[in-house]
Amino acid sequence: MNHNFKLVSVIIPALRRPDLTARCLSFLAQQSLSPKNYEIVIVENNALPDLILRDPLGPNVRRILLDRNYGTTASINVGIAGSSSTYVLLLNNDVEPEPQFIAKLVAAIEVDPNRAFATGKLLNAAQKNYLDGAGDALLLGGGAYRLGHGDRDTGQFEKACWVLAGCGAGTLFRRSVLEEIRGLDEDFFAYLDDLDLAIRAQLMGYTGCYVPDALAYHIGSATLGSPMHPKVVELITRNQLCLIAKCYPAAVLWKLLPRILVFQMLWLATMVRRKRLLPYCQGLLGAGKLILRILRKRARVLKQKRITNREFVKILCLSEWQIFDWHNKRPQGCRSRLLNVYFWFFGPPPHPNCVSSTRNSIRQDPLNRTSGCEKL
Repeated sequence: MNHNFKLVSVIIPALRRPDLTARCLSFLAQQSLSPKNYEIVIVENNALPDLILRDPLGPNVRRILLDRNYGTTASINVGIAGSSSTYVLLLNNDVEPEPQFIAKLVAAIEVDPNRAFATGKLLNAAQKNYLDGAGDALLLGGGAYRLGHGDRDTGQFEKACWVLAGCGAGTLFRRSVLEEIRGLDEDFFAYLDDLDLAIRAQLMGYTGCYVPDALAYHIGSATLGSPMHPKVVELITRNQLCLIAKCYPAAVLWKLLPRILVFQMLWLATMVRRKRLLPYCQGLLGAGKLILRILRKRARVLKQKRITNREFVKILCLSEWQIFDWHNKRPQGCRSRLLNVYFWFFGPPPHPNCVSSTRNSIRQDPLNRTSGCEKL
């Protein structure tokens, strides 16, 4: 028996900000899960002596020191490879989990052996009655959104449900699935890597769930300071194109091409309006430089695919419907201009009668209107 084998490995990628890492560890020390059942692995990027957490560390805490900034993706992969457990919790060092956070995610993922991940409700650490996110979703046109982001928490996300992806700031994965899909894509470096990871799991027939009573508080943008930082815009622009090129089967890509092009034009217009044209162009250039590697990975991803193209489109329809439902319920003044135009142009997606964590429910016709998906 391997006495080092744990139920959960908590992987925390860090870049500078040892103060945040120390605060995160203080919250992890309060978890209801016994310390014997989980380990914490801090992966320090650019591990200069003055920029990392100082000793002593806790009894179930260890760290891996990296000589430069390998990015979120590569550093998490290093942490996963250097740990041993049934489940892996991806956790940012600017997240403050409540005591039941890990235990509730474990309980949710153990309900269904086909469940690849479970994600909780993230609240804004500075304004605890505001949402940071209630799971991640993707438009059919390839635009990624964090459900509920920036809204006051009024109980609108209190129902456990299927979700396409979980924010990498705090999502629990089944290790066997991570190994099967070969971990995070290191070419993404940061941003949308969590969505890419979840979509690859979905393509293999696995599912994920949102657990509303698994609560954590997220500072957000702690490294670069702003969601509109030029580097963030560059990486999001690049990675959303890479994600589509890598994960959309050819027939799906062809059918959804009008939506993809419209979304990209709207994204460009948004970046021009926010004076981020240069990082947008840098993102396009970055996608072009990666395209050959992405296409090689695409071949492997689609070879491993276990669901049909029709099922994949239904999954994307469910995800887009979640974005539409959230967007449509927001006050008019809070709604995204981009989404206003996107849904005006294409109309609402087919309305599902339920969002379940089982693959069988995805095969069902949402309110007998899956013909809307099939015609896309």
